[in-house]
Amino acid sequence: MAKVYSRVSKINNVVGRSDYISNPDRQEFIKLTEKSKDFEWEEYAQFEKENQKSQEKNNEARELVIALPNEMSESFSDDVLEEFSHELAQELLGNNRDYEFALHFNQARTNFHMHLLFSERERANERTPKVYKRDMWFDKTTNRMAKANAENAELRYKKGEVMKDKQGNIRYDEVPFTKKEKKFTERSWLKDHQKTIQKVLAEYNHVLDIFDNKHEIAQKKLYKGASADYLDYATNWNQAALKANNKLNKERTTLLKEYRVLKPLMNEYKFFSGKEKEMEKAELNLKIYKNNGYSGNNWNVFQRTAYFLTRYDEDKVNVKLYKELSNKIFRAVFNQDKFNNPTHYFKNLVQKIKDFPNKVQKAKDTLSKRFGTVERYKNHKQ
Repeated sequence: MAKVYSRVSKINNVVGRSDYISNPDRQEFIKLTEKSKDFEWEEYAQFEKENQKSQEKNNEARELVIALPNEMSESFSDDVLEEFSHELAQELLGNNRDYEFALHFNQARTNFHMHLLFSERERANERTPKVYKRDMWFDKTTNRMAKANAENAELRYKKGEVMKDKQGNIRYDEVPFTKKEKKFTERSWLKDHQKTIQKVLAEYNHVLDIFDNKHEIAQKKLYKGASADYLDYATNWNQAALKANNKLNKERTTLLKEYRVLKPLMNEYKFFSGKEKEMEKAELNLKIYKNNGYSGNNWNVFQRTAYFLTRYDEDKVNVKLYKELSNKIFRAVFNQDKFNNPTHYFKNLVQKIKDFPNKVQKAKDTLSKRFGTVERYKNHKQ
């Protein structure tokens, strides 16, 4: 099954990045591009510049690159793609955050994807315009403040009039944006946003799985403009990783399937779990009693009477149920040749599932030894 793929990047030149993802002169295969509303990224760039507190340039925005099913570009009309893109953006970011998206194909037209550019800040909902608290008089010649009705003075701003900057924009008491939302730097969001992508895609009839680095090997990105050596290395790594992932996924799927089959049976078997030796002893005692001796074991009259009065009925019921459940579990297991008893077999199965990430890591290490870096890959080819 195809996987949800996304990556998040910091953007310290949001105006330039916006132009890069939306300018048809810079992108060959733009399918659709749009903003959440009419706004300019220059506002954010200027705000970050004015609020820079160190020599390091402020992060002006973030960008999510989201892989989309290629067939969406053909099967969905532009209106549906637009609706999908806004819905996905708002599910990921909320309803009061400025964003811009662009839907692209790569040059080879093999990778349909979305660039989602967004601010970590929200716009302040309520802002109070600054007003002049008194009449403001200025000297016509010097442009300096003057006393009211002084010679050569003119009234430029009246008390209560809204203040504006040199560009004619209204000035406010409050800053235009909220503080940066910390969640966009937290691991929980980086993980949960893929579930959101998965959910919205499913609503549009595209069911994708989520990449799990504990249980599969990551593919290398085929970067735009990468060297021929790197692309050859990454392509071959990806082919080997795909083959390994298919094998690992098949094995893990089988383990999980068997677990789902056996778990309810083991719940029924819970009373006998770890008591197999006791049940074998109880079964032997029943045979000794029934046959008046069995396999070299003989009881005197006192032993037979004591057993009948204290253990016989309970052993008879328990052994019957134990054998029925054991046989039922034996018939359900996937590898009967390795079946010893239910408790032992199920514990081994659970341990295999727990240890599976180690198996994946070994497979990763094997690939790294074969390919590792571009240079190592070259040596491997030779």
